[in-house]
Amino acid sequence: MSGIDWQDVALFGERACGSLDPVTVQRRTLPDLIRMLQADSGAIHLIDHRHRGLVATIKGAPVSMLVDFESISRHTDVYRQRSFATRFPVHDAMIHNEAGEHQQSPVGIVLSRYGFEHCLFALLLRSGRPVGTASVARRTGRPPFTPQDLTVAHRLGGFLSIALANAVTHSRGRPVVEPLTPPSWSDGDTHTLRLDGLQTGDHDPAVGAGCDVTEVLTKREREVLVLAMSGLQNAEIAIDLGIATNTVKQHMKHIFNKIGVRSRLDALRYLQSKRDGL
Repeated sequence: MSGIDWQDVALFGERACGSLDPVTVQRRTLPDLIRMLQADSGAIHLIDHRHRGLVATIKGAPVSMLVDFESISRHTDVYRQRSFATRFPVHDAMIHNEAGEHQQSPVGIVLSRYGFEHCLFALLLRSGRPVGTASVARRTGRPPFTPQDLTVAHRLGGFLSIALANAVTHSRGRPVVEPLTPPSWSDGDTHTLRLDGLQTGDHDPAVGAGCDVTEVLTKREREVLVLAMSGLQNAEIAIDLGIATNTVKQHMKHIFNKIGVRSRLDALRYLQSKRDGL
């Protein structure tokens, strides 16, 4: 596609995969991610298999903006859900048909609070498993992101997925994120923050989906549902909970019957509609 500097994209890949330390990967690639997507700020997260943040680096915006975004539950984040479903980056115009809808959404409210308007988000997946996220934003008054920006973000996100997955593999047997002293590290307008101890608005989606869900599902069924909605397959849920795969299948069958859905996607939509009060 014309207009894309593929040599620059390839060099980004070399920089991303040149370290086995997740913080180094974030801080080394974030400036180029922002530049190549013609954005004004950006952030890269390392996350675990439940989509919980471990460490993040943000550039071009204050740490408080990063913390505000962490308060948005991953289970109600439509950008994360769309990117996970399509395996492709998304931007605000793809989520909201009208600018007013975007500005009144949780993401839009946080962006406007810090002088930004448009955003692009990519869930970083490796072998179908989440390893991180990458997002960029443009200040108020600048044009929205384009299909070409999505293509570039998809390629850059692929390299980041490999780099962060390699960091996780390399860390086997020790903490993925070495302690930062203090728990955050700032250098100019670039800030790195540990998130594993940060109190956020993230919580069990079944608990917040409506009393009908919490009343009809058992504690174990809610645990299975949480993991399923995080993208784990039955075998992975079984390992996580220390139960048999067939037991997970039975739990999923009971969950579907109780809330009246036929698939995981239907269950996700159901929980979303309950949370939104529809």
